[in-house]
Amino acid sequence: MGAVNLKGTGKGIILELDPKESFEILVKEIADKFRESKSFLGKASMGMIIRGRTLCDKEENEILDTISNNCDIDVCCVIRDDPDTDRIFASYVKQPVIVQQEEDSKPDEEQLGIDPDIIKKQADIHTGNLRSGQDLSFGKSVVILGDVKPGASVSSEGNIFVMGALRGSAHAGSTGDESAFIMALELDPLQVRIADKIAISPDSDEGPRLKMKSFMKGQTDKKTEVAYILNGHIVKDVYGAAFLRDNRLI
Repeated sequence: MGAVNLKGTGKGIILELDPKESFEILVKEIADKFRESKSFLGKASMGMIIRGRTLCDKEENEILDTISNNCDIDVCCVIRDDPDTDRIFASYVKQPVIVQQEEDSKPDEEQLGIDPDIIKKQADIHTGNLRSGQDLSFGKSVVILGDVKPGASVSSEGNIFVMGALRGSAHAGSTGDESAFIMALELDPLQVRIADKIAISPDSDEGPRLKMKSFMKGQTDKKTEVAYILNGHIVKDVYGAAFLRDNRLI
């Protein structure tokens, strides 16, 4: 196994880095890996988990620049698999993982690049798209490695992370937790609920609309987005410092 290993999840990438190798060599190998995989990866928007080595912001930015210069994918969300990530997840997730898969899509853990020992510390995982008519409920936070299609719904007593497009319905904090949130690479739901609050698509005819924070209006670039309760209403925001401050995560 080399200093850099690249694994796909269908909607994201897991980048494994040797913690003992020099950063300069890692960057060179990352460039080689993504250049070799350019045609396979295509031009999709993907989330990425960086595993094995703790990086500073400068190093992470250099890696993202290297990826951008050697392939056509858009890395729109980065999760650092380090102690800080564990600390944030730990405030929401307490139980072991249950891996759930669609009947028509059952990739094994090696194909997905999922380390069960690490995932058990984080959240329930569902692999595959949720299609119209499917309705899944979870007793804690959940990560969906796929899309939630129109007509599908997911509910969680904790938070909901969609590593794809959320176009169906989602209910976070289903037992009344108003600090819960819903995050997706594309957040265009028919309906979202957090605790007892509810909001619907801005295109719907009836019901309280999913409100955008004012500074988001007019932005056209696709960014990871999050829905959460602010001042008694569900708002939609770009994932970043403002969201972290509003939810007292920083």
